[in-house]
Amino acid sequence: MHRDSRATWSFQLACFAITAALLSATAGCGAKSDTGRVRGTVRLDGKPLASGNILTLPPAGRGATGVVENGEFQLKTGASEGIVPGTHKVAISAHEQPQNAGPEAPVGKSLLPEKYSNPDSSGLTIDVKAGETATPTLELKSQ
Repeated sequence: MHRDSRATWSFQLACFAITAALLSATAGCGAKSDTGRVRGTVRLDGKPLASGNILTLPPAGRGATGVVENGEFQLKTGASEGIVPGTHKVAISAHEQPQNAGPEAPVGKSLLPEKYSNPDSSGLTIDVKAGETATPTLELKSQ
């Protein structure tokens, strides 16, 4: 009986070793991501947009959002950095910040032409490819 338990233990140890070897050999060979990432720049009249918000409208699925700070942005879908692949239409908004305004203050005057606030009229797009990071520069004109 002692011999059978020793054989069982040896078999289990061998199975464990083979499984561990297979897992370590395939580490890093996982499936390619089915989403992409976007980290880009927004420029207004050739200068970085100080602050604003950006949102995208993909051909299908959930859109992405981001905050523009010093001309740079990173898009997220909810809490995830993954963005559905495809050509996303883009909308950007930026408003004056009233002095001494609290969080409940009304939004200040828009710093961008109205067309940029709608993804269908902005003329801006971002191409997202699965497993890749897009780095677009979105050029806006104040007139």
